[in-house]
Amino acid sequence: MKTVTLSSKNQIVIPSAVRARMSVQSGDRLVISSVTDTQVVLKKEPSFRQLIGTVPKRLGNPVVRIREIRDNWR
Repeated sequence: MKTVTLSSKNQIVIPSAVRARMSVQSGDRLVISSVTDTQVVLKKEPSFRQLIGTVPKRLGNPVVRIREIRDNWR
């Protein structure tokens, strides 16, 4: 188990072994995915390239689809 210390500026340093395991480096963004009274879970924010293909494609005319959405919203 790794231990970190909260600095006077309320910052922590993630140990190098943990950064290597998570494949994170300076400038990468981490997302807080869960918080409890005693635990914080950080996840690496996916890059744009990792998100490609994750959204299902809509078939058909986009104008017709927008009109359907608008009509159902009213």
